[in-house]
Amino acid sequence: MYQQLRLRQDLKQEYLRQEKLALRLENRLKQLPQGSLALRRDCYYRILSGKGKVEQIPIPPYAADSRALIRQLKERRYIQKLLPILEKNLKYLEKALKNLQLYDPISVQEILPAAYNDFDFSGLLLSGDLDPAAWASQSYQSNPYFPENLKYQSEGGLLTRSKAESMIATQLERHHLAFRYEPALSLGSHTFYPDFCVLHPVCRRLVYWEHFGMMDHSDYACDTMSKLQIYMDHGYHPGNNLIFTWESGSHPLTFAHINTCIRKYFS
Repeated sequence: MYQQLRLRQDLKQEYLRQEKLALRLENRLKQLPQGSLALRRDCYYRILSGKGKVEQIPIPPYAADSRALIRQLKERRYIQKLLPILEKNLKYLEKALKNLQLYDPISVQEILPAAYNDFDFSGLLLSGDLDPAAWASQSYQSNPYFPENLKYQSEGGLLTRSKAESMIATQLERHHLAFRYEPALSLGSHTFYPDFCVLHPVCRRLVYWEHFGMMDHSDYACDTMSKLQIYMDHGYHPGNNLIFTWESGSHPLTFAHINTCIRKYFS
């Protein structure tokens, strides 16, 4: 779903980009001198057509305004060739935006009668798309290290390693977001166990959420920066498919900040 939504957004952005240039070129064309350009024996000629006649006017090579005129006539010809391409593209982009329909078996399930509700449509999903209900029910490899540190409990009963993580889990539960706690993630030669992997309810893509809880400790902060670099080297970028929050002894994580992140990244 994310790729389809991204395609729609990209088409819209490309439409606006080409529309802006087309308007600018149309206005520029009105400002440029009439005519075209010919070059014969190292001499430029201005070609003017009108009333069934074609007039060829030599452009004096050493006149003060000759260079500007030549450049403007060249610019005019380029615009005349390029503007129709933009205009045609705008028609195609507008048509694509109007007719492009999201392919979504989940939406189809919602409108079909109850007799169809138990159908497993996973084989009908586009490559890379996820069914939130199926994803939430699947087993996964989680962090096997130091299970004795799972001492904090979310509102929904999930055991976590810190109070801040239990707070994040609680808010994810309250917003009915499908998520996993500390799932294994292979990044090259590294295996990380991000605090959370959350399935975006609209885009249905996976977003990883790391919380760094001791940023007032220099060694911890340095390790955190190295870890973030590894994430980015493997295509996970903050504010896109990676969220990170942090706290220190003097600035603890708050529910307000967690809710802000959820509204910003999962709405």
